[in-house]
Amino acid sequence: MKSSNQALLIIGSGAWSQKVSSIIGKNNKEIIVTILGAREFLSLDEAAVKNIIANQIVWIATTPKNQIKILNMIKSYDNKVIIEKPFAVDKGELKEFLNLTSKTDNKIYLSEPWKHSKVWSKKLNSITENRNFQHIIINRGGPIERTYINPVWDWIQHDLGLVGQLLSEQKENVSIDLKWVQQNKTLNINLVLPNEFRIELNVGYFSEKIAVWEINGETKIDFINSEELNDNPINTMFEHVASENFQSNVNEQTWLTEKIIALLDSKSL
Repeated sequence: MKSSNQALLIIGSGAWSQKVSSIIGKNNKEIIVTILGAREFLSLDEAAVKNIIANQIVWIATTPKNQIKILNMIKSYDNKVIIEKPFAVDKGELKEFLNLTSKTDNKIYLSEPWKHSKVWSKKLNSITENRNFQHIIINRGGPIERTYINPVWDWIQHDLGLVGQLLSEQKENVSIDLKWVQQNKTLNINLVLPNEFRIELNVGYFSEKIAVWEINGETKIDFINSEELNDNPINTMFEHVASENFQSNVNEQTWLTEKIIALLDSKSL
């Protein structure tokens, strides 16, 4: 896939940034990858910002609050920008994020590598081609509990993007209910599209890492133990954004997250 940019700036200096840098660098030998800490970037003046992001794809991989600040700093430029998940964890952050993305000159993409995986491409076709009612149970999460974020928001957007894609053509007909379990460390979300789907998503804390979709009682997708050994969704997603014909579609990526945040807020959960 031909790329329109030959450089990637990753803002955020954590382990995930290092992993992204390694994957992109190995698969795109011509791409120059630079990592800059979020605090360092936020301390830059306007001239330095303009200089450092020139001709770069920007991948922002820090906390939602810092991501919003960084987006605000670069909103007048026309870079392609990947925003790491989660992009918002409450109504206030969501409002700020959507306001910024509606006004920015950047082309925004929310980081959703699994949408670009071979396993999802294959299974999505089999799900959408099945005209019978399908009951899908999704378990996604792991044992890590970070001090700065609830386990739910650490994991949830892996699957909200996939479910949102699956239901997007009939989004207005989807009913949603949810409840907290495991002392507010796991969220149970039930989504129903009459005559087509009942989707139960359990996301957040699990004693062991898990990423499984069971469809009508059978394990149909196991993202951790996938048979697609040559799959590299992080790089495939990057190449999608880097391609010359890429256009952002933030609303399509966020519609389900907006509904979940609104429900959590309305129920004071």
